[in-house]
Amino acid sequence: MLQFMKLMHKTFITIVGCAVLSFSTLSFADEDSSEELSFAPEVPHPTNGTTECVRPEDDMKANHMKYILHQRDETMHKGIRTDTFALHECINCHVEKNSKARFGDSEHFCSSCHNYVGVSIDCFQCHNDRPSEEDHDHNVLNNKSSLNQYQVLANNPESATTKGAVHE
Repeated sequence: MLQFMKLMHKTFITIVGCAVLSFSTLSFADEDSSEELSFAPEVPHPTNGTTECVRPEDDMKANHMKYILHQRDETMHKGIRTDTFALHECINCHVEKNSKARFGDSEHFCSSCHNYVGVSIDCFQCHNDRPSEEDHDHNVLNNKSSLNQYQVLANNPESATTKGAVHE
């Protein structure tokens, strides 16, 4: 008789547990059935008054790193500077001008996704992580020896022998 009571107790607990899970799932799904469920973080949209990015949102989510790396290569190896995929333009557009958030904070534009997926980036060891009022200018071009070295690299990136001169 004791075994029968234990079996009934386990069965009752199992049925109640399944019922609770079913009702909670149904109520969760009915909260807003028009909105797609997503567990990814919300990506901040442009804060400079525009409504669109330089590419469609889905494309930027999937390929932004390719665009930024291509831009880096064009700039570092060929000396070609454009604003379309420049990192400072992304920051100027997507991070609020008076933002106190720094890269690494979950409120920062780049960190919102990179923290979520556990991706480490090193862009902000050199680049600003908040919008800049002044024109974008690299100090490397402000002294003559750096400028000469930069011109040599821009004309022939394979000739770089100095540590850190060529970014692969």
